[in-house]
Amino acid sequence: MSESEKVWELHHTIYKQLRKRAQSLEGEVSKELKSYERNQRKFASREFTGATHEELFSSIRDSHVVFLGDFHSFDQNSRNLERLTRELIKQKKKFCLGVELVHEEHQSVIEQYLNRQITELEFLESIDYHETWRFPWTYYRPFFEMARHHNLPIVAINSSGNLDQRDERASEILKNFILRNPNERLLVLIGELHIVPNKLPLKLKKAVANLVPHYRDTIIHQNLDEVYWKIHELEIEKHNRIIKFSDQEFSLQTSPPWIKYESIIYWHENLSDDPEFELHDYLMDTGILNLHSNVPENFLFLCEKIMTALNLQVYAEEMEDFNLYEHQNLSLILDKVGRLPKATLSNFLKKLVATGRVFRIPFSNNYYCSSYSINRMSFLCGLHLQDICIRKQDINYESVLMKEGLDHKFVLMVKQNTMGYLASKVINPFRKCDRYLDFKEKGSSDLPPEQLKVYQSLLKIIDSDGTLPFKEQLETRSLYFAYECARRLGFYLGDILYEDFLIKNSPLYRELFKFLLNNTVEYCQFYDFLRILLPEGRYGDHKKRMF
Repeated sequence: MSESEKVWELHHTIYKQLRKRAQSLEGEVSKELKSYERNQRKFASREFTGATHEELFSSIRDSHVVFLGDFHSFDQNSRNLERLTRELIKQKKKFCLGVELVHEEHQSVIEQYLNRQITELEFLESIDYHETWRFPWTYYRPFFEMARHHNLPIVAINSSGNLDQRDERASEILKNFILRNPNERLLVLIGELHIVPNKLPLKLKKAVANLVPHYRDTIIHQNLDEVYWKIHELEIEKHNRIIKFSDQEFSLQTSPPWIKYESIIYWHENLSDDPEFELHDYLMDTGILNLHSNVPENFLFLCEKIMTALNLQVYAEEMEDFNLYEHQNLSLILDKVGRLPKATLSNFLKKLVATGRVFRIPFSNNYYCSSYSINRMSFLCGLHLQDICIRKQDINYESVLMKEGLDHKFVLMVKQNTMGYLASKVINPFRKCDRYLDFKEKGSSDLPPEQLKVYQSLLKIIDSDGTLPFKEQLETRSLYFAYECARRLGFYLGDILYEDFLIKNSPLYRELFKFLLNNTVEYCQFYDFLRILLPEGRYGDHKKRMF
């Protein structure tokens, strides 16, 4: 079995497990909901092709209404709305946001909030957000803020009744807005089951048929299960972010389907019935979450799957030897960090805690995860597996952290971040990070000087011919600065190692991967590794994807 086939088999296993768990938590659902779900699966199973950003935005530009499907517990969906909103703002054409999360009876409250007549907390309390929606406000806050900043109207389209009645009412609200504002485009975020072509889009089309000349809409689904698996079967580019069923119907495939099921599991187990779930404690805060109580089991499960996919020789008892801490154990973590024999290392790790980073405490099996998510957990799994594999060679590879100088420490940190990010890509192949052009843009932006130096150092390292030592490439000499450079570069290299080598079954992949599991921290070997992943003249157009 090839490396990419092992990863694909892993994805099926995780998908089945998390979907089954999510469905069990939802309990008995109504016949109407089952019918809507069957309808979505039927439409999602149609033929499709890959699509470009230009095809998507061309359809949006020509449409009166753009429907975007929402999986309410999954923040990636609302992030995509935020990206689309920003793109429409750049086009400088008038548009309005339609949202399901607010009942139509609270339209005046939306307007009071947008006009800054009430505070955010007053807005949430007035629409009874805690009881009527309950999905994290932090998912939706950004485009309410954009609406306030750019003077964009927001229309509430939720109503009472069953699913079909709510679609009917939503079509009436949208029709009335279109008639009152014929020159404005509508961008509508609503539950994914409502935007199947024969549901709300069809009802609205019928409602405006004789009233709006040349009416046109665009439907944008998100992360459809059937599309994800069929992309692989059809041998379309495995992680193509946009597909189309027609010139007016698309799907953004920006996440593997098991990630959204993980989000619904978390919501059921932590938020949906939590009597302590208060607006001022969560909705108005940073959105940091505490994962459910079986964190060690989840961590071990991910370790086992990543180990199998990456073909690592690690035994179960070796993987089980770990301690995982989060911000509620902060005093314990700070105590362990404070006991390290070198003050500069101890202070560096305390700064990682203060800035919300995840890391392994050197010379131990202790891991700190500032807030749990599947990306952070799988990243730490990668560090755990890397540590096991290197220590089995009887190598005290972290002794470099006790020595003077940054060169070897930098290489070590790049290798750790590359391994961690690669592991997280195995679990979430749609994860994305900054690449070369992003470094270049940020390196010439108006960021604070210390951040600018990070990106300028990254460009020097990537563009290097191999003769310039790190001490001349790193703009400052602090360990934390070296870490910030190593983290970003490690993510980038892990992204390339996964996308261009692992899933493409490159014959070079295994040799490149070995570099992550040895104790080599010399610049010359690192430079060889870098140049294979980023050949000279071949990385100048690398940029983070929009979706």
